[in-house]
Amino acid sequence: MNDGRKKLIKTSVRQSIARLISEAESAWKSNKPQRSERYAKMVMGLVRKNKVRLTKEQKNKFCRKCFNWWVPGDTLTLIYDQKHHLIRVKCGRCGYTRRI
Repeated sequence: MNDGRKKLIKTSVRQSIARLISEAESAWKSNKPQRSERYAKMVMGLVRKNKVRLTKEQKNKFCRKCFNWWVPGDTLTLIYDQKHHLIRVKCGRCGYTRRI
């Protein structure tokens, strides 16, 4: 596969990921959490299949373990780690923690 074709595929995959994330956000706002989880699973499937990296904003939208949509104060907890001077995000459903 030549480089031009790879770049074309990766750009289209990135556009699809951005569209799926916006759809997941609107599904969460319209009170459909199962649909937002499905979109998050689809995003991770595209990332794994096409070896595309997510941006920092996209990484911090959902839990990578249970695909729960993260909403501050509702589905996640922010914890300040004084020992390492950083912020940790803890999922409200599965307890997965992540450094930011």
